Amino acid sequence: MRVGSLEYEKCKNLCWNLLPKVSRSFALCIQVLPKPIDEQMMTAYLLYRVIDTIEDCDAPLEAKKGMFDKVLDSAGRENFDLDDARKCRDELRGKISAGYETELLANFDSLMRLYYSQPPEIRKAIGKWGRVMAAGMYEFLQKDIRTFSDQNKYSYYVAGVVGYLINDILYYNKVIDAKLKKKLRAHARRFGLALQKVNILRDVARDIKERRHYWPEYVMKKYRLSYENICLPENRKAAMKMLRAEIKDSLRYLHSAMFYIVSLPKNAVRVRMFCAIPLFMAIESFAKCNDNQDVFDSAARVKISRLKVYEIVAKSWLLAAFNGLMVGWFFQSLRGIPMPPHSPLLNNL
Repeated sequence: MRVGSLEYEKCKNLCWNLLPKVSRSFALCIQVLPKPIDEQMMTAYLLYRVIDTIEDCDAPLEAKKGMFDKVLDSAGRENFDLDDARKCRDELRGKISAGYETELLANFDSLMRLYYSQPPEIRKAIGKWGRVMAAGMYEFLQKDIRTFSDQNKYSYYVAGVVGYLINDILYYNKVIDAKLKKKLRAHARRFGLALQKVNILRDVARDIKERRHYWPEYVMKKYRLSYENICLPENRKAAMKMLRAEIKDSLRYLHSAMFYIVSLPKNAVRVRMFCAIPLFMAIESFAKCNDNQDVFDSAARVKISRLKVYEIVAKSWLLAAFNGLMVGWFFQSLRGIPMPPHSPLLNNL
């Protein structure tokens, strides 16, 4: 079934309206991208958000596996199949009790129509990394995060693959060439890990309250901590030691993400902005978490102000083309947090 121009425009507008409802921060970032990269990333983000919603829902494990497969099958066809998309939509709505993702699930068929309007190479990349994401999520639905290696592997599945996708999309749109794509591949992966690991760091108290466990259990045991006691006031001293271990492990990924940005062509200002905005929002959260006991208080969630977000957007626009100023802003934002050994910013710039 061909995607007609009227249907395409309707679905495109609907999906753009859905984007800020499922993530205001990523809506802000994606909208600064040049055309047609903005639409390609918006489509990918919404599809991956459906996959993420399946992971977080209360359905039984095997039901989640079936929904992962159904979504990926729907996105893996040669051409758009409206009947299949509607069947998948109805199955998702019947098995998932979602909050702000409800409207996204209700319009899964429209998302698929927009997805099939993208170039075949873009669909191939989105589908490829979506399959890796879903397989990794399913793997960690069956096992715990016990070490930092586990945490990094989980972060790769849910966010590192998005870094790879960004690299693929930039290459397809001739923002980067094959040589630069290869050079930046590992840093693209670490870019995604950086954003995810900051979320894991910042949201620990809320995640534990909602029975989501992303901190490494074996490392917590070193400080005589567990998910049952890490947020108790009487364990703050030990919890702060664990927090420092998390910060130390996360820091190198932030440096790699910054290297990714300053390695992009300087004339790709909007692409650099797209990368810089979420990174500097993550860095601000990261710096606020450093030596901050509020990390372990779910009632005192560590977050950056809306004014700070506006400041980051403005500075990203002003500084995006200037590597020295961008790196200076990066170190200033980290507020004296020691640099990890072998930072790519020092070794490769």
